[in-house]
Amino acid sequence: MGPRRTFWLALLTYGLLSIATFAPTASASQPGSVAGTVGSAVLVAGAGYALVEPERAGGPEGWNLVVVAAVTGAALFALGVLVGAV
Repeated sequence: MGPRRTFWLALLTYGLLSIATFAPTASASQPGSVAGTVGSAVLVAGAGYALVEPERAGGPEGWNLVVVAAVTGAALFALGVLVGAV
């Protein structure tokens, strides 16, 4: 798996976990949760498109700090969701 695909998979994972975190509390009385859910859905849509059309979407060409940051951030967020810290 190349760096571009890894980058977009990390963002897709982060977006899906964010939806799982924000969506249960989203209501009209909590606009922050609604905005978080909508923003996460946009991220999932963009990352999904990038995985289907990687040449049109672009992304990192090599293994660099951007890829490492995306993977590390998604992994730490997943860990936080699993232990209930988020």
